[in-house]
Amino acid sequence: MESGMEDSVNAKIPNVINATVTMIVKVTHRNFTSDLKNTSSEAYKNFQNLFLSQMDKVYEGDDLPQYKEVIIRELLNGSIVVESDVILEANYTPEYQTLFRNLTKIVKNKIINVTRAQETDTSLCQNAKLCYNANFTTVDMETLKFSFNPVELCNQKAAADFGQYFYPEVVEGRLTCVNNCTRGTKSQLNCNLGQCQLLRSGPHCVCPNTDTHWYWGETCKSRTSKRLVYGLVGTMLAVLLVLVVLAVFLGWSQKKQHRAKYDPSQAWQREALPGTFKSTGVWEGQNLKEDNFGPEKGYSHFQPNLQPVDPNTELNFQRPKVVKSAAL
Repeated sequence: MESGMEDSVNAKIPNVINATVTMIVKVTHRNFTSDLKNTSSEAYKNFQNLFLSQMDKVYEGDDLPQYKEVIIRELLNGSIVVESDVILEANYTPEYQTLFRNLTKIVKNKIINVTRAQETDTSLCQNAKLCYNANFTTVDMETLKFSFNPVELCNQKAAADFGQYFYPEVVEGRLTCVNNCTRGTKSQLNCNLGQCQLLRSGPHCVCPNTDTHWYWGETCKSRTSKRLVYGLVGTMLAVLLVLVVLAVFLGWSQKKQHRAKYDPSQAWQREALPGTFKSTGVWEGQNLKEDNFGPEKGYSHFQPNLQPVDPNTELNFQRPKVVKSAAL
């Protein structure tokens, strides 16, 4: 849980709970007047008293002791359409919602039976009693509302930004506002060896880090051996080191071979070509490493190679010609 955040909150339960369901009936043999729009008018009050007294007779009885009252919401034209709420009241039980849904079915059956009864004396419908159109009678089960909503209560009891993660659940016989990180609940998030924490983004598992393993995953179910990881990392580093050493060695070998391709002493020791100079040792061996030769020693080691030259060979030179420029 985040700092200061509780994982459960006790829900204060009321002793008595009310339920409301919408009922619509159509009164026949009576005309809708403008006075019925005014809740303070005498016409409205007379109609209200007559309607409510009849509804009390409909719903009061041993089969519906939870009936409390009927409240008129609005009167509409056609002849007179009455929109009203039927109020039920019962002591709190954990199954109160199921109880009120079953009671709503009784409410619907009672009003349908009453509105189906046909009065042959229309004068009574116009004065002493109210008659109804059975085809128009409606009790909407989807409109059932409760005075106590534990879900809303838990949302209000929770800290700001956390209400959406709290919900009601009976824990140790008491209604409690809990979340998926609350221990002992039906929907507790199983984090295995990890710890459940409620964050603003919702319940999350915080996975442990032991001396031998790393735990990971949404519920900390997966784990990885540290010894295995360290071994793989060590192997990879060793392979990388070998590759680096091989690269350095190959680079050094290629550089050495490149230098060995050109040897000045070997170049001067080749068979002399006709009309060239022949080396007699100045560029060989130790002389390359020591400064033991000067110009005079260098010249003494170079001799013209005339052995391959034929002295009887006749040399022909082209006689130069004199070219005179034309007179201006």
